[in-house]
Amino acid sequence: MILGLIQLDSAKPPAGFSDFQQILTERYSEYVLQPLTPFENQNWYLAVKPYHAGMFPFMAMDLMSTMRGLKCQLMFVHDVLPYSTTGVAEVFQDEAVTKQLHELCEAMSFNETSMTFRGFGSRIDIGLNALSLLYMEILCSMTKVESGVVALLRKLQYEKYRDPLEVRTFGLQKQVAAGLGKSPVAIHKSLRSAKYHLLAETATSMKNMMV
Repeated sequence: MILGLIQLDSAKPPAGFSDFQQILTERYSEYVLQPLTPFENQNWYLAVKPYHAGMFPFMAMDLMSTMRGLKCQLMFVHDVLPYSTTGVAEVFQDEAVTKQLHELCEAMSFNETSMTFRGFGSRIDIGLNALSLLYMEILCSMTKVESGVVALLRKLQYEKYRDPLEVRTFGLQKQVAAGLGKSPVAIHKSLRSAKYHLLAETATSMKNMMV
């Protein structure tokens, strides 16, 4: 199965982290076998069902727009956890998996917020990690206003399409404007300055590389 790791810069989750956990529960329940679970100090992991790795870039977008400026390391690894489609991924019942999880957590560093991929195939990993540099650079550069616009847009997208991997904005910018008390023109400018359409295209390209 597929492993998602989040390493924070402190053992205590920052304010707003529970909001992201709620987003995972509400939007990604059909993709996730085991929800975000703490694993020693500042590390968290989640187990994703087979063939659902494409959720990762969208999950990262939701995380970084919900928690602007969050210092974290994201790592997504294929074929670490035992294969399963039902039940719970009992990581701590398998000593070999637990050891590998330790090693993966130790491999992450806090030089800068980043997202990395492993185990999807050497060429695919190279492509995903190259795209992730661009992707995280954009996400980390969003202003407070831009991240608020993107976060609300993502919420409205899910309410309309019931699919967290859907990134279309058609008909939703006016709703974002109404929800934030701003003009549609202001929302359009915020999405443009946040490079939202580049984010959406990059997330979709990364998803397509993993399917």
